[in-house]
Amino acid sequence: MGHLHRFRLVDDLPGLLRLLLLLVLAMAAATSNALDAGYYAATCPDAEAIVSNAMSRLHYNDPTLAPALIRLLFHDCFVRGCDASVLISPTPRYSSERAAIPNHTLRGFPAVDAVKRALEAACPGAVSCADALALMARDAVSLLGGARYGVALGRRDGTQSNPWEVDLPAPFARLDDVLAYFAARGFSAEEAVVLLGGGHTVGGAHCGSFRYRLTQPDGTMDEQVRCEMLDACGAADLPLDTDPATFLDPDTPFAVDNNYYAQLMVNRTLLQVDQEAATHHATAHHVAYYAASNDAFLQRFAEAMEKLSNVGVLEGDAGEVRKVCSRYNT
Repeated sequence: MGHLHRFRLVDDLPGLLRLLLLLVLAMAAATSNALDAGYYAATCPDAEAIVSNAMSRLHYNDPTLAPALIRLLFHDCFVRGCDASVLISPTPRYSSERAAIPNHTLRGFPAVDAVKRALEAACPGAVSCADALALMARDAVSLLGGARYGVALGRRDGTQSNPWEVDLPAPFARLDDVLAYFAARGFSAEEAVVLLGGGHTVGGAHCGSFRYRLTQPDGTMDEQVRCEMLDACGAADLPLDTDPATFLDPDTPFAVDNNYYAQLMVNRTLLQVDQEAATHHATAHHVAYYAASNDAFLQRFAEAMEKLSNVGVLEGDAGEVRKVCSRYNT
């Protein structure tokens, strides 16, 4: 009877007020498709446990996988949003984001496929690849010593993956351009510093990403580091498949911690964009703050990763839930 009374009241309101109320009700209904930590409570209640158990086994067998999965999430979310479009394999019929040059060194695809198979075995057609990747990246951060954060669920998988849309910043990009890139996706300069530092503290790079800094020194790299890396990398450019690679944080390469910021403070970093952050007016104070407080960095990195995993998601009836992460359903 109460429900009937409410609807009768709506009919009695003046026209404009009635229209506004109906608009509010419609907006409230639209939010029912929003991401929700309990999204799979009915359809796949063990989804997070399945992912977590699989990630523990994968990490035990290959500790380099966790950093690769964090990077994979970055490359997915910063192109078309967190829609698993980066997971699509190119075929003779169509290309995909994986064919774009910035994605040639991505790893972790077989791991995502393995986790998806486990999810499909338990809950066929329920959990999207986009959600699986978001959960895997969260668990990767935790396995590497970072703070665990919540992941709201309900992402849908994209039905487009185009190499020409991959416009990620190059390793040699200027910091101003990188900050503008992050800002266009809703991230502040401080959040950019946190995400770059967090990703690079467990990341690696091929020598081609910074060789120019070794052969054309400008005084912004510690001379001992420059000489050591020049010996390791060589002065000549090499094809990607033969170009040496190195950890960006050689002291703690498998730990999410603030050590990378300490290296920035003494010019012992390889990538130009990171080194600029230590002196740029918009970021230097953030670098100094996180270099001084590991606890502050861990908390902020978890918050920034949670925000990253929600960029540009597809919800409701948009997209699809792929059966296999590397190909569309149809």
